[in-house]
Amino acid sequence: MALDGSAPRRYAEAMFDLAQAAKSVEAYRASLDRLGPAFDAATIRALRDPGVPLAARRAAAAAATASEPEDVRSLIRLLVERDRIALLAGIAEAYGRLVDRRDGTREARITTAVAIEAAHRATYIAELERKSGGRIRATFHVDPALLGGATVQIGDRLVDASLAGQLNALRVQLAS
Repeated sequence: MALDGSAPRRYAEAMFDLAQAAKSVEAYRASLDRLGPAFDAATIRALRDPGVPLAARRAAAAAATASEPEDVRSLIRLLVERDRIALLAGIAEAYGRLVDRRDGTREARITTAVAIEAAHRATYIAELERKSGGRIRATFHVDPALLGGATVQIGDRLVDASLAGQLNALRVQLAS
């Protein structure tokens, strides 16, 4: 039995090898980042519809990806032919992780009690990069239950600098 995500990962690894050989790692990433969300549920259903001849499905996919790199177009064609086009979003995500790993970029999830402005987001990211000594790609989320402050998760490490976390720690300390 295949592990969850193993097929997208294998396709992503093959694409990464092709991209490195073509010296086009970033171009392939940009292409996959565009195509992953573009192939939504309705598009995938249409490309998997056995009532539509395979040649027509291939032609539709080719038309939709005409401006993409040849290797990416070949991947889409292969996924359509093997009825695996639903894997595309997972492949794009896995490919992005491979590029990030190569570049030393780490994912961070920053959760704040209120939405913060773009300038403050850049400050958060710059501070995280300074403290971690590497590049950070951050996603921001809002959770009013934090009351104030923020939580930052990088990999398996969680830093809780929220007011709710501090109150909880104080409660535990007072209880013991």
